Amino acid sequence: MKIVHTYINNMYIDPNDESKECFANKWGLVSLAKKGHEVTLLCGGEGKKRVEYFWNDIRVIELPVFFGFNNTSRVLSGFVKELFEIDADFFHTHHYSSLIPELTLIIGKLRSVPTFITFHNTLIEGNYFAKFLGFSYLLFMQPFLFFYKKIFFISKYLRDRLSFFLISKRRKKVIYNQLNFKKMSFPPKKNNSKTICYIGRLTYQKGIDVLLGALYRVKKRYPQVMLTIIGDGEKNYVSDLKRLVKKLDLENNVVFTGKKFGKDKNNLLNSSRVMVVPSRDEGFGNVVVEGLYLGLPLIVSNKGALFEAAGKNCLVFNIKSEKDLANKIIRLFEDNKLVNDLSEKGKKYAVKFCQREIGSELFYEYIN
Repeated sequence: MKIVHTYINNMYIDPNDESKECFANKWGLVSLAKKGHEVTLLCGGEGKKRVEYFWNDIRVIELPVFFGFNNTSRVLSGFVKELFEIDADFFHTHHYSSLIPELTLIIGKLRSVPTFITFHNTLIEGNYFAKFLGFSYLLFMQPFLFFYKKIFFISKYLRDRLSFFLISKRRKKVIYNQLNFKKMSFPPKKNNSKTICYIGRLTYQKGIDVLLGALYRVKKRYPQVMLTIIGDGEKNYVSDLKRLVKKLDLENNVVFTGKKFGKDKNNLLNSSRVMVVPSRDEGFGNVVVEGLYLGLPLIVSNKGALFEAAGKNCLVFNIKSEKDLANKIIRLFEDNKLVNDLSEKGKKYAVKFCQREIGSELFYEYIN
């Protein structure tokens, strides 16, 4: 079958590195191609000319952007022309307020090509203006939702949001991301350090400020406690975090590493006793499963799909209570039996995400 995916960018594919993990792996394009289907990714590109290449048997067509308001609202030059001309049995688009999902649906209807859409987050993550834009786009999109053949979500949490309550249950499907941890290694020995790790984007939605407030409380009991913050993000928020670190007298207890990959990231995670994911909202949480795979005892907030992503193999804290988070961190510092139990259960659960055949799941939904 010929399957065309449309997206705002090239899903972070590196044309020169077929081994690099990206959204094309997590969202099933690679899996579909390995099943023998002809998969095309039609997307926005950074250059001024149309570029076409193959990556992991996926045909990638990058189109030049002629207008961009922000990273999630772009209209692509030649996009409509390509969709009318490309040979396809199915269209599969991915959300974001860029008119790409709507254009894909309209052209799919005109060409009688069944069209599907996937939602990968809540669209109202962030703060203030970002949430306003997200709400506005969801309102704008409501009429279009009735015309996609099926709507995919990466969690039950997303599927069950009020934004989609008018859509019939038979058209709403949950298909979790497919994750690959082959390059990751386990800690060589039991870790008794008093080190906490956070990995991900540094944005208000991720709740790192709540984690710092909890760390301040933990420090009173364990002065040597350390927090490793892996990732980068919004400059203003990062500056606010560093000011908060100074205000709470945590400068000797917090390390900002920036983005880390491969062995460097793996070593930082393995040197930690606890992983904390304190998001204010989250559509799924790939880092949750990543932490479980490494055997890290995990603490997540009670918001979004984090508890769902962990498969209940974690502790949960109230996002509004820094004290609750601090108490759970201390509990994992002191209770080796609980740590071992969470570690073993988490590893067994996380392996399932590597063994899934997301391409088969998607194709089944395409034809049924």
